[in-house]
Amino acid sequence: MKRQRALLSGFLAATLLGATGWAVLAPVYAQENNQESEKKEDKEKKKSKGREPRRTRTDREVLSRVLRNFVDGFEGLSPSSLRDWVERDKFYDYPRFEEGVTDFLRSVSEMRVFTREVNVQVEGARAEMIVEAEMVYAPREDSGRTVRRRQRITLDFQRTSEGWLIVEINPRSFFLP
Repeated sequence: MKRQRALLSGFLAATLLGATGWAVLAPVYAQENNQESEKKEDKEKKKSKGREPRRTRTDREVLSRVLRNFVDGFEGLSPSSLRDWVERDKFYDYPRFEEGVTDFLRSVSEMRVFTREVNVQVEGARAEMIVEAEMVYAPREDSGRTVRRRQRITLDFQRTSEGWLIVEINPRSFFLP
């Protein structure tokens, strides 16, 4: 279609201006056609980008992010940030767990937590993640000494209106004093 228009406009210019006129105008027409086609290609690319479906995260990726955020709360020594990732109503005896975590984090001067997912199973609105975890921390009263904990932990998740949240951790002792 573009070629037909270019040829037609070139033919008209050649007949109206003669052969000399066409030789002068040919590069101008070619340049205009190239610019038009480049603009159209850019528009088409932009349109096609808008139509591409955005990649949605899988449940496993979301669960991994929840675990990472939960762990970040520990590393930041912030028990209040942990509340965002736990379903407090369904987490058995959550007030006691939160109190223990708060006491533990107050007794620590710095901490790093490393996790490696061993297994993740998602069944509808429930999920279970088994994690190899290691915690390295320095007690506040003796910050020159480091303590290491290693344990296999099972985290149970439930999908809620707010997203995936932790509803159980076994054993809890890993996160307690």
